[in-house]
Amino acid sequence: MIPGRHVVFTVGDKTGEVDCAAYEPTGKFRNVIKKLTRNDLVKVFGGVRFPSSKHPITINLEKIQLLKLVSKTILENPLCKKCSKHMESMGKNKGFRCKKCRNKYYKAKKTIVKVKRLLHEGLYIPPPRANRHLTKPFSRYGIEKEGFNKFFPNEFWGLKSPQFNLTNNST
Repeated sequence: MIPGRHVVFTVGDKTGEVDCAAYEPTGKFRNVIKKLTRNDLVKVFGGVRFPSSKHPITINLEKIQLLKLVSKTILENPLCKKCSKHMESMGKNKGFRCKKCRNKYYKAKKTIVKVKRLLHEGLYIPPPRANRHLTKPFSRYGIEKEGFNKFFPNEFWGLKSPQFNLTNNST
């Protein structure tokens, strides 16, 4: 989060990195961005704000497609064998102590726990109040005109569809 409640993150591929910004008017769309983690595979859509003396080049997000979500894990303090409560560390490499029953375990280690992701793969767009006048409404997705891409594929317009890995979880 930066001042003004905007969310900025970095995406990149083998050619480099670029910042992406989800601004405050996009509302709950920013919550999706905050739930991303490093190495998620995403496709971003939006306008480009060119670099200035104060800011690097930035993609102003208009939508984001989550292509592949990586599993997320955290380290937790171990459970007490006697009372099944999480223990507290006694210091680096000194073991753990139970807050409740005061038992000490000098050889206990933190455990790796897989965290359930609250996101799903798919397309996420801001609410209609944040849409610009040329933005396609969500209700129109999936009912494109047939044959348009056959006659005018992305290559005709010189467009490519890059896919990016989330490289930095700094918001």
